[in-house]
Amino acid sequence: MSKSGWGGELKRDRRFVVNTLSHDTENLQISVFNPNHGIKSFQQMVDQDRLQKVLLYYRELGQLHWSVARTEIEKESGELSSEETDFAATYADETSYGYIKMKWALANILSEGVYEIKVETQCDPLGGPDDIDMFSTTSLSGTIDLTPPEQYGQALPFKKSVLIGEEIVVVFSEPILCEKPFTFDLQVKIEGTDYILDKEELQVVCEGRKIGFQIDPTVGIDVESVLGKSFSVEIGKVGADSLSNIFDINGNPIDDNIRVEKSFADIDLNQASTYFTFTKSEVECSNFTDSAMKTEVMNLLALDASDEERIQVGPVKCIGDNAVESKITIVPPAGKRRGLRLFSSEYSISQHEQNHSVKLFETLRDISTQNEPKHKERHLLAKHDHYLSFSVSNMKILPSSSDIEKMMKTIDPDLVDEEKELYHI
Repeated sequence: MSKSGWGGELKRDRRFVVNTLSHDTENLQISVFNPNHGIKSFQQMVDQDRLQKVLLYYRELGQLHWSVARTEIEKESGELSSEETDFAATYADETSYGYIKMKWALANILSEGVYEIKVETQCDPLGGPDDIDMFSTTSLSGTIDLTPPEQYGQALPFKKSVLIGEEIVVVFSEPILCEKPFTFDLQVKIEGTDYILDKEELQVVCEGRKIGFQIDPTVGIDVESVLGKSFSVEIGKVGADSLSNIFDINGNPIDDNIRVEKSFADIDLNQASTYFTFTKSEVECSNFTDSAMKTEVMNLLALDASDEERIQVGPVKCIGDNAVESKITIVPPAGKRRGLRLFSSEYSISQHEQNHSVKLFETLRDISTQNEPKHKERHLLAKHDHYLSFSVSNMKILPSSSDIEKMMKTIDPDLVDEEKELYHI
């Protein structure tokens, strides 16, 4: 009984993919190995032994019936003839190393989908069990996908103005390649400013059919300076020299970059709250209470007792043995505006500036970056050094109910159901 095996990339990868980047989208080159090539070639086995054919078979995944693959052979006249993909035929060329390569014709025969393939040797029957008259390789699976991904619907949310830190999501027609590092570029440009943010400076999530991102104010953006400003988003291949792109899971790149244009909502920061994660290090977890966390934040901001209700502290959680974490909410002042009395003039806020929640958060952010104070002010920070081992992250702005209502009015009522549907994909 004659045997055969896989060769080339099929042997190495144990799978195949035909996509829009394939060198030949109408054919797939199949390499088969003759393990007995040192004794006889397949054609010699046909002429001298029992071997009849070495055929490539295929079937769509989930189907029972196997079909014989076809190949196109050029005749002496120059015409193409459709023949069985028979690696023992006279039109098959076996090398001295026992490898035979033939093209499996796909165009106008197979539709896109997932397929299984196998190579089967067939011999003259001896009248015994079928096993002694044929041999089959292990089957391999692969995909034929010649459809590039496309954007599906509008970018989410549908409203024209979004909050800084609010997630923007693009939905696609099929699952996207989301392995890290991400294969695509993502850039945000805020008009009227010098802010150009790349994906390394953004919080980016890729999952299933969605790419989402949000601007994290902890990267150093001055929130007040961008309120009401328009911004543009580009996802895909950004820049002429970029090798990045959005690919589907079968390696097809998107045809055109995704572009989104929105603006930041011009909300009243004096009525807004901020919500963020506060992480304190170099402390004994077991001895750090919710009350101690509130005292820590208030001391950093030099707030007095009259502002105590503005700092709301979630349950303190241990991060290892020497760090703690809590979700902090800073709410608007209940009454008259006050200036801040900070321990360093470098971080201080003028009496004429507003001590709204975003400003307080930005103060914490700036302190946490450990900017070096001027030499003459260094002694003012000496007694506060133990405060500086902290960080803030995942900041969200929570606008007032009146601002939320104004933002929601920018959504077309006829599109509300469509928006909900996209969010649930």
